[in-house]
Amino acid sequence: MNNLPRHLMAVAAVLVASAAQASLGNAQSSVTADALAMQGQVVVIDHSRYTAQEITAPSGLRVREYVDAKGVVFAVSWDGPVMPDLMGLLGSHYSEYTDAVAAQAPVGLHRALNIALPGLVVQSGGHLRAYAGQAYLPQLLPAGVTAAEVQ
Repeated sequence: MNNLPRHLMAVAAVLVASAAQASLGNAQSSVTADALAMQGQVVVIDHSRYTAQEITAPSGLRVREYVDAKGVVFAVSWDGPVMPDLMGLLGSHYSEYTDAVAAQAPVGLHRALNIALPGLVVQSGGHLRAYAGQAYLPQLLPAGVTAAEVQ
């Protein structure tokens, strides 16, 4: 790898870090890798039934990963001037998301997206430099936690 130009090594490092991202339904063990991929800072916020781990990138993007007491990511949310890597955040649920998006009729550039499948809910909206959204697995919401809490 030492023979590769610096910019290719940097790209490779980001790709490796991105592949390790915590994602919906998976064990939370890589918030540090997420922060590295986003070049962001992590703040952990303890709630009584879960932990929110917020990563803030230099771009202003904030991603919050909600982790239950067993260490499983049950929800993610985001807001900021750019969209996050939804493939990384949704993980194995990304294909469900893209299939649901493809099934919706296009409504123009400014649209709110609301996908409510039995095992996946995604809400996203915004416009240039002001995006926000959340995704969660209803079956993994801890007892007493509502979808409104994961924003």
